[in-house]
Amino acid sequence: MKKVLISGGSGLIGRHLTDILLQNGYAVAWLSRSVKPHKDVNMYKWDVDAGYIDPEAILWADVLVHLAGESIAGKRWTAKRKQAIIESRTKSTELLIAAMQQHNHHIEQVVAASAIGFYGETGEMPVDETNASGNGFLSESVRQWEDATSKFSALGVNLVTLRIGIVLAENGGALKEIVQTKSLRVLPVMGSGKQIYSWIHIQDVGQIIMYCLQQKLSGIYNAVAPNPVSLKSIIQHYQQVSGKWYVQMPVPAFTLKLVLGELSAVVLTGQNVSSAKIQSAGYHFSFPDITSALTQIIKA
Repeated sequence: MKKVLISGGSGLIGRHLTDILLQNGYAVAWLSRSVKPHKDVNMYKWDVDAGYIDPEAILWADVLVHLAGESIAGKRWTAKRKQAIIESRTKSTELLIAAMQQHNHHIEQVVAASAIGFYGETGEMPVDETNASGNGFLSESVRQWEDATSKFSALGVNLVTLRIGIVLAENGGALKEIVQTKSLRVLPVMGSGKQIYSWIHIQDVGQIIMYCLQQKLSGIYNAVAPNPVSLKSIIQHYQQVSGKWYVQMPVPAFTLKLVLGELSAVVLTGQNVSSAKIQSAGYHFSFPDITSALTQIIKA
């Protein structure tokens, strides 16, 4: 039985991944600041700020899935906030690498989360894993994140880096924010609404990670569905699938920039990101199009 150690296990992706791994016969452990008992999951203490990790976690694991990192949304990007976002990723990575260097571990593979924010604003132009990083804070933060995680390779482990797209899920993720005013029968169209969202269903995120483990993949892969769509298209499909009528309320880009500052880039940035590489590696998406994804989420 493979033993998978997850940092960020209590997050949206971590919880779904844990369920998928357990259903497929893996043993799972989380790194956590709190070691409260969790059904079917081993808990090991770590504290990134204090530079502490229980060495037993490193000695236990066959595989490390590194998902930990401060959310980029929710608060304005002050200088302090930007530093916290970057350091939550780079310092946690450095702590894991140091622990692996110090102990005679048997970790054979690391799957490290990244994000399509790496590419910056690309509009409708298709981009893939060979494209350079873009401009702005999103790109800079992801670039530093990947620079940190790339050092796992020096430890002789098999490293997979997943640039994860906009995650759609029943409870949490981007869709919850997009339709947060649905009870008022209003759905906001942020900016032009034409910005391309390279999305992915939460179940496919977990399944891609498990596929990487099973196939022992290495390198950088985009974890996005094969059919990116505009924000307006997501809203239109949401209405169709839900069978309910909503007023589409325009929220101009300048208003978002005034209220959110640089954070507005999270919703205004358009990216047409390719999934061809992970598909060429043999992965088949459970939810390749926005209709099937929203149907599962709304009916769940």
